[in-house]
Amino acid sequence: MFGLFKKYDVHLCPEVKGKVLDNGGPVSNLTVHRWLCYTDEVEREDSAITNIKGEFYLPECKIRSKLPGRAFVESITNQLIYIEHKDEKIPLWQAVLEGRQPLEAFNYKLKALNCDLSNPIVTFEFKSDFSQRTYSARGICRWENDFQIY
Repeated sequence: MFGLFKKYDVHLCPEVKGKVLDNGGPVSNLTVHRWLCYTDEVEREDSAITNIKGEFYLPECKIRSKLPGRAFVESITNQLIYIEHKDEKIPLWQAVLEGRQPLEAFNYKLKALNCDLSNPIVTFEFKSDFSQRTYSARGICRWENDFQIY
């Protein structure tokens, strides 16, 4: 019963580091938007501006919530990191994070978003180092390792 009133730490998104290019050249002064929506259905948004090298940074996002203490409540966070370019929303990263703890597989990907506007939007799979569980995401970013388009 006391768990109903307790607040829990809930991790919504790790810090995000990335670079936006256009045909290999950096895109500066571009707004990168991050939209997060947890099980509580509260939309949380922030943004960053790319520097002269096309690089951007968004800090880790976490909240305190009573929801994890309730029976039959699943902790799920919808993550969307995108840019608006030529009147189009282009996803750099779109995924669903399950649970309220950070996942190393997500942390690894989100600390190295290498995006080129010339890349098509794809859905891809990647694995956790610890459980061999497969996750999926969508966007224009690419990685050399643990990146399988499907």
